[in-house]
Amino acid sequence: MTLYNLAKRNILRNTKMYLLYLYPMVFSVIIYFTFASLQYNKQIIDSLTIYDKVEPAFQAASILLFFFAAAFIWFSNGFFTRSRKKEIALYSLFGIEKKKIGKLLFYENIILGLGSLFIGLFLGILLSKLFAMLIMKLMGIAIIAKLSLSIQAILQTVVSFSLIIVITSLHNFRLIYRHSLLQLIKAEKKGEKKPKKISWLAALLSILFIGMGYTIILQPSDALFWDNYGFQAIIGSFLMMIIGTNLFVRAFVMYILEKMKQITAVYYKGVNLISITHLLHRIKGNVLILSVISLLSTFTLISFGTTFSLYSNIQEISKKNFPYSIMYTVPDEEKNTAVEKLIMENGQRQIEFSKRIEYLQMDGDLSEISRVPNEFPVVLIPETAYHFLAEKLEKKVIPINDGEAIAFYDGNLDQRTDPFTGKSIPLTDSQTVTIAAYEDYALLNLDIYVFPIVITDSFFQQLKNDGLSMELQLYSLKNEKSIKELDQKLMKLFYVDPYADFATKGEKIFSSFYHNYHKFIQVYGLLIFISAFLGFVFLLAAGSMLHYKLLTEATTDQPRYKILKKIGMSKSQLRRLIAKQLIVIYLIPLVIAISHSSIIILALSAFLGISMVTPFLITIGSYLLLYLVYYFLTLSKYTKIASEG
Repeated sequence: MTLYNLAKRNILRNTKMYLLYLYPMVFSVIIYFTFASLQYNKQIIDSLTIYDKVEPAFQAASILLFFFAAAFIWFSNGFFTRSRKKEIALYSLFGIEKKKIGKLLFYENIILGLGSLFIGLFLGILLSKLFAMLIMKLMGIAIIAKLSLSIQAILQTVVSFSLIIVITSLHNFRLIYRHSLLQLIKAEKKGEKKPKKISWLAALLSILFIGMGYTIILQPSDALFWDNYGFQAIIGSFLMMIIGTNLFVRAFVMYILEKMKQITAVYYKGVNLISITHLLHRIKGNVLILSVISLLSTFTLISFGTTFSLYSNIQEISKKNFPYSIMYTVPDEEKNTAVEKLIMENGQRQIEFSKRIEYLQMDGDLSEISRVPNEFPVVLIPETAYHFLAEKLEKKVIPINDGEAIAFYDGNLDQRTDPFTGKSIPLTDSQTVTIAAYEDYALLNLDIYVFPIVITDSFFQQLKNDGLSMELQLYSLKNEKSIKELDQKLMKLFYVDPYADFATKGEKIFSSFYHNYHKFIQVYGLLIFISAFLGFVFLLAAGSMLHYKLLTEATTDQPRYKILKKIGMSKSQLRRLIAKQLIVIYLIPLVIAISHSSIIILALSAFLGISMVTPFLITIGSYLLLYLVYYFLTLSKYTKIASEG
């Protein structure tokens, strides 16, 4: 019998054991291929008006998916090979050469890898339509998803997973050379080192580092602190949280368990003596893995929580950035008549209000205002028009004097910081305007290449001869989210070359709430899909790391559980003992992740000026549900392994 045939027979005769490794591989292929097929889906690409802007996000997500799929398979393979070390030792005892044993393991992994690749691709092709429907729904694309077979996605998946399969197969081939026969036989009897003395200072430092990281990130966005340090402060706070996380697991948790040992009423109650002692060894041996899972979970909760919050607040964000349904520079009379006719065809009753305002366009010097490109034309709006618009937007009116101006929110992510007050804008050789106040809302729609400010009516009249006088028409419509046909016709009428200079764009202003609202839906819908996909893979990778590590330890601890059963411990007591230990180990990264992500989401919510509480709580609930699945799956398999001892 050839080694290849022996490998096939091993797989067929021990299907149950090999399925433990096959499942994660198949699942990884399905996830990766599904994402790749969406990346190359022609229906999605053709339907997206912003694909060129989000394509880098797709590519970055593909790379991350590959690495996490590789990590998932690597840990699964590691658990699978460790559980077979005694079997491998027996092959050697029977006189089979190391080279042949290595080849046997290599062939087995190749067969399993190719089988999982084929099954995963088949299931991925079937599921790709379902995910395409989901992403189109999230992005508001009203077309029927078709079953799409992308050759590029298949090739990308085959190449990526072939690489992973070859690497893990070579790793398995070298297994017999990395360990002596005695090491393989005693692999499951490897003892644990006693935890070193726990440092109270390290435990205290963990709280201090995490607390300092939180304090920095929660600083108000308008604090001088951010102007002076900014990016360095954010990096510093993240580093403090990372160091604090490691110390928290390494020292603080261990310190609490040591203190519990000193409380006799707790330590000697029931099976706590065994549980606490066992936990001290378990956590000490899993510091790195628990720290990594904590940080991965934090990233997952933040990324999905943020994108879900933005998606949930699309209406509010769109209305803040684009307060008017339609806004355009009044063109020649013939075109203006055509526009008014189109709007009337949409329905007279749909018009909440319309207003035509006069404005001046000037080439002011914006060099003092770093947040606005100096090439942007300055749009001067008279105070009377401002009063009307502020009333319609339900905002308070700020009084100003000649030579003063009011600036408005410009679409920057930081909505609360006032970057304009006190800055001067030279408009002509003899006339300069100083910004006296800042309002944190948009007076005009924000997708226009101009810098709008409000000045007094008298100052406006003085500058009339120095600027280009034009009129701006504003409409607020009741059905602004569903005027697709009207929007398309107006976009054709007001087409401006995207490569035109800023002055030309300023003279031909056109902005539509519908266009920008649906662009936001596409962007945030795609981002929430990518973040959910990545979050799921991160959870998969993190959960599998802990799952397989604990199951490996369960196999090692079988003799100990055998002794406990011999001295009278029942199956139900054994399960409760294991459940207590596992819940603590699973809770450590979860509690850390929820704490870290809650603080960061709180800071982001204040920075972005939107409510993120409800979406974030839903995110935590969803993550907790999936996390519990891993816990109960581990508990079930761990108990089964311990009971077999």
